[in-house]
Amino acid sequence: MTAARSLGDVAAPAADDRCSSCPHPLSAHDAIARRFCTATAAGGFSRGCTCATKPETTE
Repeated sequence: MTAARSLGDVAAPAADDRCSSCPHPLSAHDAIARRFCTATAAGGFSRGCTCATKPETTE
């Protein structure tokens, strides 16, 4: 079993793992965040991030 990762305290992602829409690495995105960020980049939108920064909470 792997430990859950918090996206709130991530180091700068490697160039090949960088999301073009938010500061989080692509490898840390769940399915919803990856789809949201992909659509944000494809549509040329500037909108907030949907990444779960604290997966242990529901806020």
